[in-house]
Amino acid sequence: MTRRPLFHIASIAATLLLVLAACSNAASQAPALTDPKEILAQSVASLKDVKTVEAVGTLTGKVEAAQLGGSLDLSTTTIAAAVDIPNQKAKLTIDAPSLMSTKVEALLVDGFAYLKVDGVLAGLAGLPAGKYVKTEIPQESGKPITNPSEIANQVDDFKAALDKLPTPPTKEADEKCGDQDCYHVQVKISAADMAKLNPEAAQTANGDVQIDLWSRKSDLRPAKLEASIATTEMGTIGITLTFKYDGTVDVSAPPADQVTEMPLPSITAP
Repeated sequence: MTRRPLFHIASIAATLLLVLAACSNAASQAPALTDPKEILAQSVASLKDVKTVEAVGTLTGKVEAAQLGGSLDLSTTTIAAAVDIPNQKAKLTIDAPSLMSTKVEALLVDGFAYLKVDGVLAGLAGLPAGKYVKTEIPQESGKPITNPSEIANQVDDFKAALDKLPTPPTKEADEKCGDQDCYHVQVKISAADMAKLNPEAAQTANGDVQIDLWSRKSDLRPAKLEASIATTEMGTIGITLTFKYDGTVDVSAPPADQVTEMPLPSITAP
């Protein structure tokens, strides 16, 4: 049971990076917006010209783990990610001291993915401690979307998905994000609604979901994201991420003596 939250959050974080890499940017100064769906759609469209993105964040909540003596506090877990879109490079690190001192590092470099897990969880997952497991990435799966018509179609699909939400997004009060003025949009999806919208996803995320997005008014790029899920099994688990764009991202392959090409084991919840 203790393995599920870390890999579920890692999956959320990885999915988020793919969304950011697939889209990206906008005009230098956007007009004032009041429709929350339009803010969300333009935030997605604003990412089309992003070259690099960095994200840092933390988890919140506690995981009930009776076999380990009680609750595991996730608030000490930190996340850092960086993506170089033109060069198709990415890095994700998760440091979770309360989850059996687990550390995860995932790299995407030159068409290969590298995964290293340190701590007790490495042995439980059948991974070699201190070694990166190397896997080739199919060429067609790693290419960013650059065709304007494809990007427009994705934005249209995103708008259509928003229209299907039983509870529409709401625009909260505008806020400051550091030195930037930001829009704040909130999306709430109940467990029952999730089961109707996506039964497969509801089996994994079996609780009420809340997502808050702060988008910079200057260019609609996301500045901050908070997401939480309230589950019956594990309580409420959340993640907070802040973003910055077009800085210098340094991602390189690990030394050869730290790499193994053993196949990744399948990971299932106990």
